[in-house]
Amino acid sequence: MRILIIEDEESAVDQLKNLIRQLVDQPVFEGTIDNIEDAVDFLSSGASPDLIFLDIHLSDGLSFEIFREVRVDVPVIFTTAYDEYAIRAFDVNSIGYLLKPIRKEKLEKVLEKLQRIESRRQFVPDEAILKKITDMVVREGHYKRNFLVPHKDRLIPVSVEEIAWFEIKNGVVAGMKWDNKRLVMEEKSLEELTEVLDPAQFYRANRQFLISRKSIREIEYYFNSRLFLRLLPAPDEKVLISKARASYFKDWMNRQ
Repeated sequence: MRILIIEDEESAVDQLKNLIRQLVDQPVFEGTIDNIEDAVDFLSSGASPDLIFLDIHLSDGLSFEIFREVRVDVPVIFTTAYDEYAIRAFDVNSIGYLLKPIRKEKLEKVLEKLQRIESRRQFVPDEAILKKITDMVVREGHYKRNFLVPHKDRLIPVSVEEIAWFEIKNGVVAGMKWDNKRLVMEEKSLEELTEVLDPAQFYRANRQFLISRKSIREIEYYFNSRLFLRLLPAPDEKVLISKARASYFKDWMNRQ
């Protein structure tokens, strides 16, 4: 298999090559490219690897620009450090992805997935999906840090750091502070909050709860392979992670 790696971190390239050598029989590396311009030149030259590993952030911008400059008819596996919102977008477009730092078992699963599909298929990213991912990436570092919470005839400034978890109940979104004070938020859904809060710090546990990492005190195995989260402050309702999402939640907890 001929493999092209488009990545601007030397250590990430070395790690990825080592993992690939353990899982792929006699891989041939076409080289390493660390910027959009050289990637476009290489792919425009008629070069045709069997598989491309592509980092989202390159030295001269976001790698999605490559697809606007040149047609890519090769399976692509993105490497990314971003949140579930981006991952859902990848899934919709049938694009492989790996979260950094890359783990051997995750790489193996993606390679097995690629083996189940055609070894060479037309890859034409949906522009709307790429725009959503691009907007999310550009927003990195600009997540919401403060809220203005309505209280009677006033607006009270509240830092995100003061909130342990958010819940929606009877159509009302509320935030619980560490001191057990409940705040009714202006936002009308947890989806609104999920899109503006740092995904490294807040996790959408289920339809009812969006929780801060710092609020999790203990995780218990629960009926039907679900996970029960003990939070502080403790909510009135049990916070459960479904069986389908348990693995992803544990991966999220293990990330720095």
